[in-house]
Amino acid sequence: MDSGNISAIISAAAGISGVLLGNSFVLIKEWLVKRKKTNQDMTYLGIIVVSHLDRFAAECYDVCQDDGTCEGRPAGQNGHYQATTSPPEFRPLELDVDWRLLPKDLMYSILRIPDQQDQLHGKLRGIQDFNYDPPDYPDFFWARRRGYAVLGLQVSGMVKKLRLHAGLPVEELPSSEWSRDKSMGDVIADLDELDRKSRLRGAIRS
Repeated sequence: MDSGNISAIISAAAGISGVLLGNSFVLIKEWLVKRKKTNQDMTYLGIIVVSHLDRFAAECYDVCQDDGTCEGRPAGQNGHYQATTSPPEFRPLELDVDWRLLPKDLMYSILRIPDQQDQLHGKLRGIQDFNYDPPDYPDFFWARRRGYAVLGLQVSGMVKKLRLHAGLPVEELPSSEWSRDKSMGDVIADLDELDRKSRLRGAIRS
């Protein structure tokens, strides 16, 4: 092969290599830009959704503490117990974030919160319709308080997972400080113990 052909081949190879290298730089640059935007969008989603979820969990805590009394007395008229808190609201599809950035399981859990709340409210309506027991409505308040304590703990768990996924700080409270999650767990344990004792008394009477 003469020197002219070798020079032509080298020139062609150099030209092709230059094109490939240039395209590689462009692709890498586009990938880095896309990755940076994805990370920014994920951080934004995390901050927005964590804020809404944390507020929802805090309001679940308020509901789980509501036993129908106010300052130790029935909150309703004529000695009837009455709820003093309103159910919290969470409308994820109204948030301007890209839910597709989340892992499937986490996204599913968060988007199902309204459905879980609807199921709880359906159970409470059933108690109101078929187990009406004035003036203290024990079954209603037991189910309402426990249901919201469980939901609140579930949402708190989602907040922690979302913080980790979005690279946000995870808040760890010292064991000596008051913990909302521990308080909700205590509500569940206390209500379950009351329910156990109530069922035991019923079995003894029968």
